[in-house]
Amino acid sequence: MDIKFSVRQSKKDKDVVEVRYDCSCGCHPNARYRRGSADAAHEHCCCGIAHFAGADAAAQLERYLSDRRLQGIDPPEREYSVQTSNVRAPWGEELAVAYAIPKNHG
Repeated sequence: MDIKFSVRQSKKDKDVVEVRYDCSCGCHPNARYRRGSADAAHEHCCCGIAHFAGADAAAQLERYLSDRRLQGIDPPEREYSVQTSNVRAPWGEELAVAYAIPKNHG
């Protein structure tokens, strides 16, 4: 499954973007990223797909999934397919996007 992400700039704060996609489950998850932030923004869809956008997105996604297992939110046997992509912010910066799709999704 390949996800197509879009970027929308906040009307109230030109340093904030929403990196989003339209999920097949009907949700429209978006991660709000602030320009220059060291933390990637993230969102977890109701169907199990998680995505991070911004600085160090892939590593932060991996930590997030590991924490979910340790806390018992995800069972140890749940596996994700992790993929990466990039989107361009309105101010010209390439933003990393990392997303995890449960192996039993769909």
